[in-house]
Amino acid sequence: MTATNQRFTWGNDHIALDIVYGDDIPPYIESIRPIGVPASDTAFTQPQSMVQISANGAMQGNFGSRYSEMIIGNDLRYVSHEETLGEGSRTLSVTLRSERYGLRAVAQFTAYDGVAAVTGKVTVTNEGELPLRLTSVSSLSAYVRLDGDDSHWDVVTGISDWTSENRWRRERLRDYDLVSVLDIHRRNKAKAAAAAQAAASAGKKVDSRSSSVTSFGNTLTRSSVSSRSTAHDLPQAALVDPDTGRSLAWQVESNGPWLWQLGERMDGFYLVLSGPTDVEHHWHVDLKRDESFTTVTGMVAVSDRELDGVVGELTAYRRHTVRTHVDHKDLPIVFNDYMNTFMGNPTTAKELPLIEAAAKIGVEYYCIDCGWYDEHGDWWPSVGEWKESRTRFPGGLAEVIDHIRDNGMTPGIWLEPEVIGISSPYVDELPEEAFLHSGGYRLETHLRYLLDLRHPVVRRHLDETVDHLVDDLGIRYFKLDYNVNTGAGTDVDAPSRGEGQLEIDRAYLSWLDGVEDRHPEVTIETCSSGAMRADWETLKRAQLQSTSDQQDYRLYANISASSPMSMLPEQCGDWAYPNADMTIDEVRYTMINGMVGRPYVSGYLTRMSPEQLTEITAALDIYKSIRADIATAVPFWPAGLPGWRDETVALGLRSSRTRGYLAVWVRPDGAEASDEPVSLNLHGDDVDFASVRVLYGGNGDIRWDLDSHTLTVPGSTAPVAYLLELDYE
Repeated sequence: MTATNQRFTWGNDHIALDIVYGDDIPPYIESIRPIGVPASDTAFTQPQSMVQISANGAMQGNFGSRYSEMIIGNDLRYVSHEETLGEGSRTLSVTLRSERYGLRAVAQFTAYDGVAAVTGKVTVTNEGELPLRLTSVSSLSAYVRLDGDDSHWDVVTGISDWTSENRWRRERLRDYDLVSVLDIHRRNKAKAAAAAQAAASAGKKVDSRSSSVTSFGNTLTRSSVSSRSTAHDLPQAALVDPDTGRSLAWQVESNGPWLWQLGERMDGFYLVLSGPTDVEHHWHVDLKRDESFTTVTGMVAVSDRELDGVVGELTAYRRHTVRTHVDHKDLPIVFNDYMNTFMGNPTTAKELPLIEAAAKIGVEYYCIDCGWYDEHGDWWPSVGEWKESRTRFPGGLAEVIDHIRDNGMTPGIWLEPEVIGISSPYVDELPEEAFLHSGGYRLETHLRYLLDLRHPVVRRHLDETVDHLVDDLGIRYFKLDYNVNTGAGTDVDAPSRGEGQLEIDRAYLSWLDGVEDRHPEVTIETCSSGAMRADWETLKRAQLQSTSDQQDYRLYANISASSPMSMLPEQCGDWAYPNADMTIDEVRYTMINGMVGRPYVSGYLTRMSPEQLTEITAALDIYKSIRADIATAVPFWPAGLPGWRDETVALGLRSSRTRGYLAVWVRPDGAEASDEPVSLNLHGDDVDFASVRVLYGGNGDIRWDLDSHTLTVPGSTAPVAYLLELDYE
């Protein structure tokens, strides 16, 4: 470190950021670490700037498509920093400036009391005389240091798709996308230096290029590809050193375009979290003098307790930042008439007996799903006007809603606010500017047009719809769906399609904030064909997330077990859809799918036997006895993260120092099915429970050997599941 460089550490009592700056280097985050782990004494001559910017044609200072060592990032210099204290949080603002490019960047970091996590976002302001065209701005950029052998590091990444959400993989980093190329270059550099020295000794001219090495490395890059922010790659991931337990997890908080990149340089690994970019999202924005742009939020959490520990910090951070709502404490049970039931074809005659049956099993909220507005038997292309169907409800929708209340339940309803079907009578009433466009053409996908929530006519129509349903009909629960995507976005009133996408994403969030501010008593479920928009920017506003549209109860177990990686356990709307053709074991299996989060119940209750209904009622009664624990529980995976084809899947929920729960699903594979006992070797800090007991499900005895950490459950040739209570005393 040169004499001009300075260092300071900032954070709280759980997390520390070590920041270095100097006259000749950009400010950089040397490490993000748990309190108690010592700071590194390494300094860098070409550091990774805490802000990475591409603008006005200035991109990488290296080759490749890496968001590292950006030309403008390298040119930024420290101006000042200050800390402000909030209620339960503290914020650090670091001001940087580039004289050459005439811009100021303020990197803002926030840490929350009692949580080993920090958020980052950046505001860039044009202070020059010429326009500034931004093409990427990082939310957070830092070195990654686990202080272990990087060849041992594991990377945890996730992907989702319709009906197969939250598929997580844990792999050795070097065996995945990142391969070590540095040793080759170090050897080449050593050879080049030796050759240069020999040439100089012989009096020959030395080619300076032969003795220089460009900082180089591989990257692991993930990004969204449309307005469905979690429809493929997931914006969360983690890096774990199994030798030391050191771990680092991150998430980008964007309901549209986002990117994260884990990369390697000659001097170590870096992490960049970002919103939209030019390359990946067709994004740029033009700033006149004194105009500013603010990024989406990126978040990093750290732990020294392996993956379960850092997910615990993620969970704590999410509980700290989620919108306060009584629903998160009470966790009411919801029945929805869609999955494996009406499938978008509700009528008064169908609803009334199902409402009565739902009340008898102990349901507390009853949601009427899609189709309630449709007059012609095709609910999909007729969305958008949001007037109740007189064909389906001859006595009016109020008759059904009143019946829900009369049976002691809270009424809910389905909306897909951001679209209008091509067959909707409301299409011709909207101005052309109310629709999203590209190149002058109205965007259309799957028999729907896409609405521009920046337009006042659209906002007014949606506000009037919601206010009518709440104030006049007494709706207290909304299932907000989103079954489309916008591609790269709209180019109307935006300098680029990517910026148009970012603006309409933010307009949706602004609209949703307005709904919740006006109607704080209303519960919001966010859906999006299951969990195709299950990012934290959306989830922090929602009380419930439908975790999938998967209709096979056996496969749903995997989704139920994996979803707490992306969201709070109490937000996981896990479908439990018992039906008349199920055995009692199958009913128990599907009920446990829901009991590890929020039981999102569906199914033709009116067709079931008394024995089946008794079983469902018993499951929901048990859930009511434990839901206060689930509202505070921290997830853990003592048998490892579930693989999609695993025959045995497990999810733990640690609710206190003395108590927890463990769900185990066994789903034998056809010809290989066996009734031999299944033994699971459990691992992690949360498996030192003294005893277990079957709270619900399964048949036969469960054996737990604390010395070997082995759990044995009876074998079965058919799917069977257990919900176990764990006693840590």
